[in-house]
Amino acid sequence: MTDKIMNQGRTGLDITQTRAKALGSTQRSGASETAVHSEAPKDDFKLTDTATNLKRIEARLAQMPETDQDRIDDIKQRLESGSYEVNHERLAEKMLRLDQELF
Repeated sequence: MTDKIMNQGRTGLDITQTRAKALGSTQRSGASETAVHSEAPKDDFKLTDTATNLKRIEARLAQMPETDQDRIDDIKQRLESGSYEVNHERLAEKMLRLDQELF
């Protein structure tokens, strides 16, 4: 293995013989394992309930529009007219909740 970080550490270490020995032993043991596994029945898999639910949610989300255009238009109109007011307490609560969920 070569450790070369900013030209520090070992360089020029030949590992070809070690790697060849490791690969050879893996190939030999793999051949005997193949014989054992070839007699075993084929693997089956089943999605967990969580995975199934996630797929269902993903499909529903894909059908929803990316934006709520009516809400966007309403906020634009209120900003332009100067009637849009920010609820600072509600905003702060949501920011704190998000921070807690992230960490």
